[in-house]
This record gives sequence, C-alpha cells and structure tokens, in this order.
Amino acid sequence: MAQARLTDTAAGAIHERYRTLFANVFAPNVRYEQMPGADERTAYAAEFIAYRLGQIDDKLGRLIELMERGTGKSS
Repeated sequence: MAQARLTDTAAGAIHERYRTLFANVFAPNVRYEQMPGADERTAYAAEFIAYRLGQIDDKLGRLIELMERGTGKSS
C-alpha cells in the first residue's frame, strides 16, 4: 500500500490548526455525552505538553542568544 503524502499546504494547515489549539489554555477534550478513553486523554495531554515544552525551549534559546550577545559586547 502506498502512503499518501501531504502537500505542503495541507501539512501547513494542520500545523497551524494544532498551533492555534495548543496556544489556548489547556482544555481537555471532554464530551459530556461520552467521556473519551484514558488513552485519548493521555495522548492529548502529551501533545499539549510537547507543544509547551517546545515554546519553553524557543524562549530559552532566545534568552541564551541575548545573554551571549551581552557578554560578547562587554568583553
């Protein structure tokens, strides 16, 4: 079976949808009619954690760059 590849546009749209979803405050996907299984809730929480850790990593990277620039100028 051949795997379907996403076009750059489709992949970008999916990426942007997740970025928008996780940029908001964590809100588990709870449906009152039917509670999602533990595996689904765990997967959603893991994706959210990975997103937030990525944001922290980006911010720390920028902070390190600023600190390195500051020490380079003062030397």
